[in-house]
Amino acid sequence: MELVLLTLTRSSLGRHYIAMFESTHNVSLKPTESWREALLDTRVMDLFFTVHRKIREDSDMAQDSLQCLAQLASMHGPIFPDESARVSYLAHLVEGLLSMINGIEMEDSEAVGISNIISNLITNFPRSILTALPGELFSSFITCLTVLTCSFGRSAALEEVLDKDDMVYMEAYDKLLESWLTLLQDDEHFPRGCFVQPAVQVFNSYIQCHLAAPDGTRNLTANGVASHEEEEINELQEDDRELFSDQLASIGMLGRVAANHSIPLLTSLLEDRVTRLHGQLQRHQQHLLASPGPEDVDRKVLDDLYEDIHWLILVTGYLLADDPQSETPLIPSEVMEYSINHSTEVDINTTLQILGSPGEKACSIPGCNRTDSVIRLLSAVLRTSEVESRATRASLTQLLSPQMGKDIVWFLKRWAKTYLLVDEKLYSQISMPLSMAFGADTEGAQWIVGYLLEKVINNLSVWSSEPDLANDTVELLVTLVERRERANIVIQCENWWNLAKQFASRSPPLNLLSSSVQRTLMKALVLGGFAHMDSDTKQQYWTEVLQPLQQRFLNVINQENFQQICQEEEVKREIIATLEALCGIAEATQIDNVSVLFNFLMDFLSNCIGLMEVYRSTPETVNLIIEVFVEVAHKQICYLGESKSMKLYEACLTLLQVYSKNNLGRKRVDVTAEEDQYQDLLLIMELLTNLLSKEFIDFSDTGSDDVFRGQEQGQAAGRTVSAADVVLYGVNIVLPLMSQDLLKFPSLCNQYYKLITFICEIFPEKIPQLPEELFKSLMFSLELGMTSMSSEVSQLCLEALTPLAEQCAKSQETDTPLFIATRHFLKLVFDMLVLQKHNTEMTVVAGEALYTLVCLHQTEYSELVEALLSSQRDAVIYQRLADAFNKLTASSTPPSMDRKQKVAFLKSLEEFVANAGTGVSLTKLLGKRFFRPSGLRLWGNCGTSSPSPGRGKHGYLERS
Repeated sequence: MELVLLTLTRSSLGRHYIAMFESTHNVSLKPTESWREALLDTRVMDLFFTVHRKIREDSDMAQDSLQCLAQLASMHGPIFPDESARVSYLAHLVEGLLSMINGIEMEDSEAVGISNIISNLITNFPRSILTALPGELFSSFITCLTVLTCSFGRSAALEEVLDKDDMVYMEAYDKLLESWLTLLQDDEHFPRGCFVQPAVQVFNSYIQCHLAAPDGTRNLTANGVASHEEEEINELQEDDRELFSDQLASIGMLGRVAANHSIPLLTSLLEDRVTRLHGQLQRHQQHLLASPGPEDVDRKVLDDLYEDIHWLILVTGYLLADDPQSETPLIPSEVMEYSINHSTEVDINTTLQILGSPGEKACSIPGCNRTDSVIRLLSAVLRTSEVESRATRASLTQLLSPQMGKDIVWFLKRWAKTYLLVDEKLYSQISMPLSMAFGADTEGAQWIVGYLLEKVINNLSVWSSEPDLANDTVELLVTLVERRERANIVIQCENWWNLAKQFASRSPPLNLLSSSVQRTLMKALVLGGFAHMDSDTKQQYWTEVLQPLQQRFLNVINQENFQQICQEEEVKREIIATLEALCGIAEATQIDNVSVLFNFLMDFLSNCIGLMEVYRSTPETVNLIIEVFVEVAHKQICYLGESKSMKLYEACLTLLQVYSKNNLGRKRVDVTAEEDQYQDLLLIMELLTNLLSKEFIDFSDTGSDDVFRGQEQGQAAGRTVSAADVVLYGVNIVLPLMSQDLLKFPSLCNQYYKLITFICEIFPEKIPQLPEELFKSLMFSLELGMTSMSSEVSQLCLEALTPLAEQCAKSQETDTPLFIATRHFLKLVFDMLVLQKHNTEMTVVAGEALYTLVCLHQTEYSELVEALLSSQRDAVIYQRLADAFNKLTASSTPPSMDRKQKVAFLKSLEEFVANAGTGVSLTKLLGKRFFRPSGLRLWGNCGTSSPSPGRGKHGYLERS
């Protein structure tokens, strides 16, 4: 039975799909019209479901059968003659799926496969097809999806408790939550309210799995017994915000759909936990007052409360706001609509009173039931923050959870980006309670800015030894000042000026913060300096923030005995603190402040190059110096006009020259070394890549250097240094140092190939001019990346080949090393597309490379096809391949660098790879007598004639 199933699958899908089918669970199937009769026959799908029922107890075979069904669930393309056929196909698929699921007791090995079927079904069929299903069938499908999601969620929680290695239910749960997210993002296509009850059930299930008993089931094993290994397990895990971000995004969206249920529920649960936490801390404080000696604290109750609060805050953050990727994230429409719909029941004054009284329990304020629910949920988090702050002032910090502190400031940052000083012009309708509480020129906005600033200052004082919490705290501070409207309020607070003075004077506890935190704090202070102030106040601010930095730095490096004292700890600390601050200043760059910051930073860069000599034997300091240049280039190059860009190019070139001199003869042969020992190489490549980005992203007015109006013009006239000069000089440094062993480090490898791809795309005309050894190294790197690296790297190398081939076509020189190299790459790309497994996403980029290479080497391409066909020993397969190649090159005219012809080739290539590949792969299994029918027609001898490519002559991988 398994043989029948796999034979049918292989004959149906083609070699290209089978390659992906074997390497991943979730690849879409796009057969051609020729498969219509076979695959749209309902008996074929029934066969797959029947086979699975027969073999499902064999986990290996069951996975194969479920993969087949997942492929069928992803089917799309020309195989469907019309929309009606798609609806009929989907209806039969859903009926079969429901029948299979409802008729069995789920095996662990089936969870991922079934979730993939559902995911493919929802992802690949348009909403119009899903909504065209019979109403009862669609309703049954959503009910089944709801039940499965809740069930898989509970099983996933159990897997965590048991610390299982193979988290099959977690994988399946993630896949189903992604499916919900896909449905909900297009919910306007479905009947209004059809997802509300399912959303309530899934949301409740998630909350229950993450709360401690008796309200929840967290850390309970299957028999209801609590696990005692939570603390040990948690210490080994990464931050839940990153680990479960996709889950939380889906749960947040489900919570919005059922906002009437979820927002009051979260408010109630969070207020209850915070009240209980406050009570526990008060009891410990009373005990300390009564008995000043050490207290034997039972942490179990506190730890359960902290874990409950942790998950409630995370879910609340994802429900109330989206991940703030854009500069102006919007309040989710469901949350806005919920607040508007209940605004007639709201007493604004009571709402503002609860918001402004985080020290009080909300339920103790008269009229608390007439508050805006969205604001009350925020108030519950502020209440948590206030309980934490008061505990620190009561010397109970040892009883607090740094994780809870991180959750609070993470939430406040996410919330502030979206709600604080809400811009009413961005919304078609606005909630009056939200507008009056957080809008521009409101007392509520001014109060909460002051409260958040006070929270930041308190955290930096209390939690300076917790780098993650301190980092989240300064990120909140950046959020408060990165928008000018918010910064205008912040700089009116006395606390802000005190913070600036304290940091500038390197006073404790701010001087005890980690380097990365101090960098971000400097970024925030610089951003705040561009708020609206009169000229005298602004001058005073810069005098207090930046001038001390400059003065201390110059005082240190201008000492006569600096060379002798440079390695003393106090001196090194001052140098490192200055370099970190410079990185922070660069990170604060915006289009309206780049003029001031560029001039300030340029004064430092020449001194930083001098420090390269002084600290050449101190890698950490050298890396930090290079990082200053990396950040300046990354943040500022896109805004700089020609003269300023040239200044930066010159500084970077000088830096590279000093780096090259200091690393002359240095060998990188220690294969046991850690990746961070090669941080300097990574940073150099990042610097070069950032300089290249000017070619892609340029916001400057190249004609007049407008961002620097009033400054010297025409400086570029006598200069000759360009981005190409700097980058190619840097490549001369990097290429000889990049060995195959170093390319085993992922970050080094990815940055290296990103750099050489950029160079090939931007300066293809420079590649033939490279010195011979450097050129060979580059070609070797491209071949190595194509054949031995990740699919991401392979794709980058293919992207590099296209402009190189186009450059050869443009120059029309047939005896250059680059032309000879492209002939060799033709065979590599041909083999990749026709003979090897590869990611479907690579078909287009490999096809573009192949087309340009074929344009250069048409005769060699014909020889490759002939060689492939002559190796076939089956007449049917030979003819199938010959027909496929004929269709691929059906044009009557030879290929040229014509866009229209290239697009037609790529379209034919997709079908070729799907169909012809089956024959190629099967010939590896068949050893039959050779047949050679006639009928092969290619472009023929219309290109440059060259010797047949051979790996021995031009294969760069032979390089030692």
